[in-house]
Amino acid sequence: MPDAQLQYYGTMEPVVPYMERLRQLTGQQVTVYVANVTRHAVGSLEITGMLHAVGIDYVEVHIMVTGAPMRQVIIPIGAIGLVTTGGPLTITPGTAPVMPPLAGR
Repeated sequence: MPDAQLQYYGTMEPVVPYMERLRQLTGQQVTVYVANVTRHAVGSLEITGMLHAVGIDYVEVHIMVTGAPMRQVIIPIGAIGLVTTGGPLTITPGTAPVMPPLAGR
């Protein structure tokens, strides 16, 4: 690859598969946005806790609630819309303004 292309595209480092990337987050606080598509509602459910395990087709998140026992939540991979490290996002996905605004509208 010519140097100009390499500078444009960056280094040719191997891409880490999605499941392996999730496994690297094990033991950290994460927020998982679970796609919620039911008969009467479409949206997402936000779950924040410690990523305990990543299986073949699921993730397990442990949620600690003050004054209550720990809760284990098992989420199918197909239901995950977004995973962020740390606490919830300051904006809800899908509510941010689209940039740039269209001229004349």
